[in-house]
Amino acid sequence: MATKKKDTTPKLRIKLKSYDVKMLESSLGKVVGLLSKSGASLKGPIPLPKKRKMYSVTKSNFKHKDGVEQYERITYTRLIDVVEVGWKTMEYLQNLSIPVGVMVDVKVF
Repeated sequence: MATKKKDTTPKLRIKLKSYDVKMLESSLGKVVGLLSKSGASLKGPIPLPKKRKMYSVTKSNFKHKDGVEQYERITYTRLIDVVEVGWKTMEYLQNLSIPVGVMVDVKVF
């Protein structure tokens, strides 16, 4: 009976989230350029569905209590899977500078 050998090389999943799509795309370009410069093989960037959160606020609590103002907040998300990771890739990712409006989540699996 043949046993399959599990691949023990670490893989990275990088998730970028932002409320501003232009800022997200510019920082995504930085990350992809940096990963390709380090020699890592990657899958993506994969655009995930945007999440829309709606808020309703009453204009006044006494006279115009039926009047409602509505606001929405849209979160844009992109996903990058790094298949082959080297020491150079990890070093480049530690020195990466991302704007304040973009949240970066890196997971090792």
